[in-house]
Amino acid sequence: MKVIALLPVRNEEWVIAHSLASLSAFCDVVLVSDRGSEDGTRGICRRFPKVVILDAPMHSRIREQRWQLLDAARNYDGGNLLWATDADELVSPAAAAAFVAGARERLLPGTAIETRYYQLWNSVRRYRDDFSYYAPQWKAVAFVDDRRTDFDRADARALHEPRVPAPPDAPTWREASLHVLHLQWMIPARNQMKQAWYRCREWLDEGRSAAAINQRYSVTFASKRVRTSAVPAEWVSDLTLPDSAADDVPSWHERDIRAWFDQFGIERFEPLEIWSIPALRGEFRRRVGRSPRPDRSYLAPWPTRARHMARRLAAGARRRMPF
Repeated sequence: MKVIALLPVRNEEWVIAHSLASLSAFCDVVLVSDRGSEDGTRGICRRFPKVVILDAPMHSRIREQRWQLLDAARNYDGGNLLWATDADELVSPAAAAAFVAGARERLLPGTAIETRYYQLWNSVRRYRDDFSYYAPQWKAVAFVDDRRTDFDRADARALHEPRVPAPPDAPTWREASLHVLHLQWMIPARNQMKQAWYRCREWLDEGRSAAAINQRYSVTFASKRVRTSAVPAEWVSDLTLPDSAADDVPSWHERDIRAWFDQFGIERFEPLEIWSIPALRGEFRRRVGRSPRPDRSYLAPWPTRARHMARRLAAGARRRMPF
């Protein structure tokens, strides 16, 4: 059984060397689907002998990159362990290698592997540890390939889907010794621009109302009161980590958004809650001569919101349960 990493990327120079160093230490092959990177991503990939670069069309979505990666992984014989990851996720390679060595004979085809999943919060030393949407939780990150199971490829436009093709009723192996660290909130400014990109993309796809889009992404706003815990040293002892300087580098998401403003007119995007970002709010005022008025009709009366908050806290508590 080979361990094959499946990694979709676009302009990930800020972190790709760190993720590839981790993956190369416990994977046999690292498949990278690159969607037109214009920074140093591809050059960094070429420094790692186990990396195989696949070209994805610029117009494709990340789900199509995951389809491409799954198809490419099946060019390798056997029921292999497919490790589906993003560039801004890191796991201790020693812990991952130990898991594979100990579980290899018991990992049956069709099994999904869930690990503990942590959101680093404004630092490589802290992770969010509360009852929010970003609390530690179980997440499926790998799949023992049965060479039959596939993603639902009916809708290429959808922006979010499980990263492994396992169906909801698939057998699941929960491995508490593996701690996957998500670095998205290490770069909060770029993260907010990415979330604005998602809102705009869904709006252009015309599948949801502005209120529904705003509600869906409301959890991505930065929170004023956040409880964090220290990242244990053993989780990162064999990792290299980026620094927060990447937050000062403009992202391709902002370039796409500004191009959409030019193409469709900035007022088309006014109902979206993207204007808390100073660069976008300033652009709206410059072009329109007033402040934007996003659609906040999704916000329920306070008593209803209180009940919803109680349910979210309960759900967060369940996600934090070790088993």
